[in-house]
Formats: sequence, structure tokens, C-alpha cells
Amino acid sequence: MPHHKIFLFFVCSLLLSGCLEKEIVDDINIETVEGFDLVEENGEEIMGTFLVPIYQADKTIVNETFSAISNLNKDILRSAQKESSSPIVNGSLELVMFDMKLAKKGIIKLVDGLQRDASIGTGLYLAIVDGEVRELLNQDLGTRGTGDHLFNLVKHNIDRRDVPKTNMHIFLSDYFQEGKDPSLPLLKKTEDKAEIIGVVVLKGDKYEMSIPNERLFYFKTLVDKYSQGSFALKEPDKEEYVSLRSINTEKKLKVKWENDIPSITINIRVDGALREFTGNKVTPKKLKEFQKLFEEKIVKESESMIKEFQARGVDPVGFGFEVKSRKRGFDFKKWEEQIYPTVKIEVNAEVRIVSTGITE
Repeated sequence: MPHHKIFLFFVCSLLLSGCLEKEIVDDINIETVEGFDLVEENGEEIMGTFLVPIYQADKTIVNETFSAISNLNKDILRSAQKESSSPIVNGSLELVMFDMKLAKKGIIKLVDGLQRDASIGTGLYLAIVDGEVRELLNQDLGTRGTGDHLFNLVKHNIDRRDVPKTNMHIFLSDYFQEGKDPSLPLLKKTEDKAEIIGVVVLKGDKYEMSIPNERLFYFKTLVDKYSQGSFALKEPDKEEYVSLRSINTEKKLKVKWENDIPSITINIRVDGALREFTGNKVTPKKLKEFQKLFEEKIVKESESMIKEFQARGVDPVGFGFEVKSRKRGFDFKKWEEQIYPTVKIEVNAEVRIVSTGITE
């Protein structure tokens, strides 16, 4: 290679390396979780709390929090830096939580500040807290630090349990999408731990209603899909319980038009394995009874929730999006104000128990 090309290569390498802002891990505080509380219910000031795990020489983790009050996301972090002996950076931020008062007022301004930060990924989890977020973040949770514990609590319940898939990217997509409203996990602090107590449905960016844990299976079946999960039912007029582990769920939505008025049918299929039965031997006849029992329960709970969505004017399932994507020149304002509250939405369910265990 000619000498002048080698020289140019080294010059370019030096110039490019000079553009990077170097940060040594030992000289910074890497936050993993942020939380925001509305200071006064009718006010504008927000308290931000930033959780930083401090790794000790004996491999234990000490949780340190920094708090500040302001009106803007970045101003809060800037003010919190005054409490810290090292710069607080958010490149490893995994979870952001908002208290219920803030959720009722609206969270889009704070989320907008997060999405504009190039160091934060759109896979960031968002959640609502029933109670004060600062109090929750000041707890010592788990063996790997409070931040890691809270992140894995949300992740585990999305991946393997009944919380629908969500992150900042999905939240923003649902928020800006005509015909669909976002939903977020709902957490609560108990005496010595944190737990997920349901899912919040937002109208735009504001709290509208919550779905309790006992209805989350049916909610996730409507708005997402399962690859794992389980639910149990009691047989009518008997003291016998049957538990089904969901292997796979599938949802198909059909729209029919009559005089410019749509009717919607949702077909849900659940393939599951019988996990537990408190009664006697499981016969083929009994298996069919179980399938029918689960089908009836899915239809009943799903249609009940949908009617509540219509009454409250929220659409976490995305009926509006599905309908307008099938109709040219669709009048979305008319849909929201006149059609959606009373549109006919029917749910059909097919449950197949594909396994009953190693014994019959």
C-alpha cells in the first residue's frame, strides 16, 4: 500500500476516534429504572427518581436513588445530577414507571422526552404504579438489585404470563395510531415486595380503566397472543377444578358491512394441555365438557370486556384500526362518535385440549 494512503488511513482513524464521548464505567452512575410522581394533583411539577445499582467489592448490590422536581424530563435529570458525585447516564435504562395521578393527567410529554434521547432504546418497558413510584424504588428488592428485579418482573409476566406485549415502541405506535389505544402493566408496592396487579388501559395517554389479574388471560387473548400461559375454572355446581396450560392461541377478526355499518366477529382458538383436575378419571366425554366450559367462559368474559370498552370509549383491541383498513374513505370521526359505542361485536371460541398428561 502506498505511503500516502497509509498516512491518510491513520489520520482518519484519529479524527473518528476523537468524535466519541468516552465514559469510564467506574466514573459514572448507570441508572436502570426511572420513576415519575405528580407532586400535586392539580399542579405541573413532577418528581423524578433515578435508580442506580452500586456494585460492591463483595459482589453485593446497593441501590441508590436520586430525586429532583421540575416540569420537564431532562430538567429533572439535570437537577438530580446535583445530588450525585458522578454523572448519571441512562444508556442502560430498562424500565420507566409513572404514578397513577400522572397517568390520569397524561404521560405523553414524558414519554416524548424519552423517545428523543438517542441513548435510550425503544424496547424500554413502561409501567403504571398504584401508589408512589419513589417509595417503590426506595425498596430493596431481589438479590440482583431493585432495578433488575422490577425489570424482570415486567419481562417475565409479558413473556410467560398474562400481561400483553408492550414497550415504548408499541406504546407510541398505539398512541399515534387511529383506532387503537395503548395498555400498560399496573404495579403496586406491598410491604416488602412489588407485584403486578393488572393492566391499565389508556385513552390516548390518560388512564381510563384497569383490567384486574383475574381477567388478564381473556384480555391478552383479545389484544395479543399466547405461546405460554395458564388458567383454571371451577366446574358448575361441583367442587371440582380444572386447570389448562395454554400452549398456543390464535385470533382472527372478520368485518362485514351492511348499509355502511360494520359488524365484527372475533374467532379465538386455544390449544392447551390439561395441567390439573381435582376430580376422578378424565374420560373423552369429560374432555369435551372441559373444552365447552372453557369456550363459554372465554366468550362470556371477552364480550363483557368489549362492552365495557365501548361504554368507556376506549379501544385497546384495535377494532377501529381493523375496520378502517378494510374500508376506503372510512369516516373515522363517525366511527368514534356514533358507530363504535353500539357496533355489534361477537366472539367465538374454539378450545382444543391436545394433551392430558402421561396418564389417563
